[in-house]
Amino acid sequence: MTEFRSLQARPFYDPWGAWDLFRGFDRLFQEFDRNEGLRSFGYAPSAHIEDAGDRFVLRVDVPGVNEKDIHVDMHDGVLTVSAHRVLTAPEKYDARRRERTDSSFARSYALGDKVDPEKATAEIKDGVLTVSIAKAPGVQKRTISVKTV
Repeated sequence: MTEFRSLQARPFYDPWGAWDLFRGFDRLFQEFDRNEGLRSFGYAPSAHIEDAGDRFVLRVDVPGVNEKDIHVDMHDGVLTVSAHRVLTAPEKYDARRRERTDSSFARSYALGDKVDPEKATAEIKDGVLTVSIAKAPGVQKRTISVKTV
């Protein structure tokens, strides 16, 4: 009579197993880079920068922020938008659940010497801050044709 023994999986060393840890950290930082991480720590508004030919246009969602609480600065080619949102409650206000809080943010965008800070405007309408900065002379967009050789 033949005896069969079951083969048991033996623990073994996997030299590539450490890469799973690195992949996990990589995913974490990718999420943080997409501002998802920033939002989990506080207020980080969405932003959009557009090249409008003769100027750059930055649009930032700032719902609930008053005009006087928004600061736009340009220094050494870096545009910085910062704001502080204050939520005021009516007298004798008793919240059952409070998810909205006072918060602030600051975001910076490197534009270099491509812009003329003297020709910048900022306005807020319907909770969207629009900053328009004229490009410096000689920095206009140019299309270069590609030829097959």
